[in-house]
Amino acid sequence: RSWHELIPLFSYIFLNGRCAGCGSAVSWQYPASELLTAVLFILFFGEWARNYSNGPGILAYWWIIASLLVAIVLYDLRHKIIPDSFSYSFFFAALLGNLFFFKTDLSNLFLSFIPALFLFSLWLLSRGRWMGLGDAKLMMGGGALLGFPGSVFAFLFSFWIGGAVGIFLLLSKSGATLKSELPFGPFLALGILLAFFFRDLLTLSIFIYG
Repeated sequence: RSWHELIPLFSYIFLNGRCAGCGSAVSWQYPASELLTAVLFILFFGEWARNYSNGPGILAYWWIIASLLVAIVLYDLRHKIIPDSFSYSFFFAALLGNLFFFKTDLSNLFLSFIPALFLFSLWLLSRGRWMGLGDAKLMMGGGALLGFPGSVFAFLFSFWIGGAVGIFLLLSKSGATLKSELPFGPFLALGILLAFFFRDLLTLSIFIYG
């Protein structure tokens, strides 16, 4: 192998999106996962450096969270399903990390699962037509990561963004209809990340306007 084939993201560009050996096209998922992971690692590093630089374990914990979210988003975009192995791994990583590093109390933890319970209710009432069960499981992990009221903000962000994207697709020439299937996992993941990185601002807004 040439040295430039081993460089994440840049190797895709150098090889024009094709395998150096057989010339077949390389899936967009590979450079997308590399780019998303790099961006999230940098963002989490910045958060860690500002507030928790004396605890390297926290950074490793957040990088695990970032990697799992990237895997969930890309898999859901391609297959329109979130494997249990992904959602459960995200949940237990978020739960154990939060309990170990931040000592989240149980009452707050239980409240953080309210959005996941709501999504589960939508899945149950619609028999899976409105919402996938994997979305509820993903939101459980979001609750374990963010606590309360962070999980509620993540839930609201995901619905607002998902609704905006859905309206855009309906009005555009994409061919989307009201019956088109749109994976919700990426919107939940984005909502979780927004609630995480802007949690101080959101807490301040609650204090001022609450």
